[in-house]
Amino acid sequence: MLFNSFEFLVFFFFTIIVGNVLKNRWQKLFFLLTSYYFYMAWQPSSISCSAMAESGFKFYTDRLYCDFKINPYVFILIFSTIIDYFAATLIEKKEDGDKSRSWLLVLSLVVNLGTLGFFKYTDFLLGVINDIHLLGAYQIPKQNIILPVGISFYTFQSMSYTIDVYNRKIEARKSFLDFALYVAFFPQLVAGPIVRAETFFRDLDFRLSVYKEHIDAAFALILIGFTRKIVFADNLARVVDSTFADYQNLNSIEIWTGALAFGWQIYFDFAGYTDIAIGVARLFGFQFNPNFNFPMSCKNIADHWSRWHISFSTWIRDYIYIPLGGSRVSVIMYIRNIMITWLFAGLWHGAAYHYVGWGIWQGTMLLSHKFYGDTKLAKYLNGKGGISYDLFSRIFTMFCLAFGFIMFRAETMEKAIPMMKALVFINDSAAPILRWTNYRFGILLVICFTASYVFSKRQIPTLLTGSWLKYTTFVIVNVLLLLLFGVTESQNFLYFQF
Repeated sequence: MLFNSFEFLVFFFFTIIVGNVLKNRWQKLFFLLTSYYFYMAWQPSSISCSAMAESGFKFYTDRLYCDFKINPYVFILIFSTIIDYFAATLIEKKEDGDKSRSWLLVLSLVVNLGTLGFFKYTDFLLGVINDIHLLGAYQIPKQNIILPVGISFYTFQSMSYTIDVYNRKIEARKSFLDFALYVAFFPQLVAGPIVRAETFFRDLDFRLSVYKEHIDAAFALILIGFTRKIVFADNLARVVDSTFADYQNLNSIEIWTGALAFGWQIYFDFAGYTDIAIGVARLFGFQFNPNFNFPMSCKNIADHWSRWHISFSTWIRDYIYIPLGGSRVSVIMYIRNIMITWLFAGLWHGAAYHYVGWGIWQGTMLLSHKFYGDTKLAKYLNGKGGISYDLFSRIFTMFCLAFGFIMFRAETMEKAIPMMKALVFINDSAAPILRWTNYRFGILLVICFTASYVFSKRQIPTLLTGSWLKYTTFVIVNVLLLLLFGVTESQNFLYFQF
């Protein structure tokens, strides 16, 4: 179910009204059932009831969906929930040193990663086997397995709970209903943020009050979320889609515009989704941590990742990078830890070579920044460079990010490479060098960058507290933007595909 749909509007008001009437266990059960309904409202577009599969896994999923109108992928969510609930419960009962604790954790990881791997990476691995001709001339056909929406998010969320119980950071939840609601709670279910168990259960046990000031702050988040998505992301999608579809006939300036437009598109799209999710959750008495903090005007790549998709970057830090040894190792091992972590991050986003390339590029940028930051030149410029060096650093960071934007958005590395070459003006296109057909979007990007730089010191809700006039102006401006420039057709959020 899309946040930017009339169906969600009806669902939201029904859920919040009935949810506030019910109390205690009945309220939790209602929220769980409505969360499952929210998830089942997703329509697997690849299933065509007029041409159902005749065999294999899709034979059963097609018939569940077409014959009974049941979204079959909700059972994967429930299966993952059951496994992790019982694994964590048994892990907590075992004494430290008991080998069965480790085996139970392995069971949880194998089930979660195995399920994620089957749906997300089967075709990719088959493609690798075909590319290296492991079976000679024989080419294994693609299975075209449908990726269940949100599986990467709820899998990570559920796994982190089991790992934290294993490390004795939190206690296993006694109530299966509580744990199932943690995994499936609808605001963050399909595209994050990835909520830690201690945060969710804290608010579940001691539900936060919702007064007028909380409603105002939540409404401001929801409103800016819709503006980011419907006004900015969906309008930028037009130049992004045309650029990546017709890059052979564009010059370097036009490709630069399209590449940077995608960076801002995915930021507005994903930040918009999480703003809505955090705002909706607050109206239900849950306070989720911010997932974005103006990352597009960052001064370096490390600063960027401390502000972008914060719940994911901290997840891979805590559950991959630090267990590998973090930075308290030799230089060689540090390089290894960074590259493994970001290779994993690339593959988490998608099963394709261009996502692998994107992950390697992020790791390379972080390593370059680390080694440069240790030089005397960097320390001198950081201290004495002033506003000129600060502005140059932010523009240069955006320049480097643009290569990653292209790899992330391109369908294949074969398409990404000529576009990246165009960024350094190695362009085979016959388009006139001085032509700039999408200059209007270039002007918009400059405005976005400037506004992000100005507002990056403070969160949006902080800017609006204590002033009725500022809040009213904020609401009026956003409503006018939505009415005048909003894209009326409901568009999927980009991170649904991950």
